[in-house]
Amino acid sequence: MIEEYNIHIPEEDIDLLKNKIQLTRWPDEINNKWSHGTDMSFLRELSKYWCNGFDWRVHENKINEIGSFKYTSESGLKLHFLYSKSKQDNAIPLVMTHGWPGSIQEFIKIIPIIQKNSNIPLDIICPSLPGFGFSDKPKKEGMNSKEIAKLQHELITALGYKKYIVQGGDWGATVSKWMAELYEDSCIGIHLNMVIAWPPATEDSMQNVTEYEQKLLANYDKYKEQGFGYYEIQKTKPQTLGYGLNDSPVGLAAWIVEKFYGWFEGEDNKLVVSNEEVLAIVSLYWFTQSITSSARLYKENGDLGFSFEKIIQPMAGAIFKRDLIAPPKAWAEQIYDVVQWNTYDGGHFAALEQPDALSDDIIKFVNKVISS
Repeated sequence: MIEEYNIHIPEEDIDLLKNKIQLTRWPDEINNKWSHGTDMSFLRELSKYWCNGFDWRVHENKINEIGSFKYTSESGLKLHFLYSKSKQDNAIPLVMTHGWPGSIQEFIKIIPIIQKNSNIPLDIICPSLPGFGFSDKPKKEGMNSKEIAKLQHELITALGYKKYIVQGGDWGATVSKWMAELYEDSCIGIHLNMVIAWPPATEDSMQNVTEYEQKLLANYDKYKEQGFGYYEIQKTKPQTLGYGLNDSPVGLAAWIVEKFYGWFEGEDNKLVVSNEEVLAIVSLYWFTQSITSSARLYKENGDLGFSFEKIIQPMAGAIFKRDLIAPPKAWAEQIYDVVQWNTYDGGHFAALEQPDALSDDIIKFVNKVISS
């Protein structure tokens, strides 16, 4: 069953958020340009604005205006999703899947850009992963990227589509890959803005790798050395983490905002995207109490959540220079049928940071898929 879902957070929940921000017990700090985590002066200012200036109603209206729906799956789990239909008939469905600590809000800016600029009509569907946002929280173990791919295929089929193109980054890249692998007759193309690929085991890993691509490989080393702690705790003990983050809005903001600083092409004490956009995402996690259930996806997926089986659909890789993983094209070709490969300025949250570049890359890929 598919039904419209109008988001309206109760006013008392908004008041509670503000009260809890004001009651924050701040820690001491040893920090040098975010060396030990989220900078306290930045977080204090952000929290002050969150409490006194931020208007959640603006952001829930943005979600509602695009098209907010829920789908009750065959298992009973409900998926929340954005659904923006083209004004033209016979549109191609484009399934865009987010990751962590993102949400469907990542796509609010890019949806109208894609639909305005694409000469091929596109219906855009952005599911909220189970355990994220307004989607149901899984009640038992086993909801990994492969199982999510099955749910999303079920949703697209329920909407009446027989063929579709998938797009994603972060965990959305793993879900998109699974959809392509599991449903060869339905998925006709896969576009990724974070490409997961590893060096081939049977040959020289640097063969056909350019000097520039070798430099980008350092991104992953830096990520493992300086920013991987969150992954290990969410992969092993997400429940323990949840007790604190589900109760403290400032703690939640610190945990999420640090990723938007460290994973961006940013400046000291400044996020590339606006504080407003980041607070909207943090607020969604807060109001839906989904930080614990979303973190569990790391435990479900383990180190990868990914299959290295080669897929047959045409694939596009949009590589953003500051992303966590930026593999060489030659590595990707071991898994994908690469028909488009471009590199751009920017970081991990491409749809937020570089919506024009990403939308242009997606549109070019769609044209190639449809014309082939």
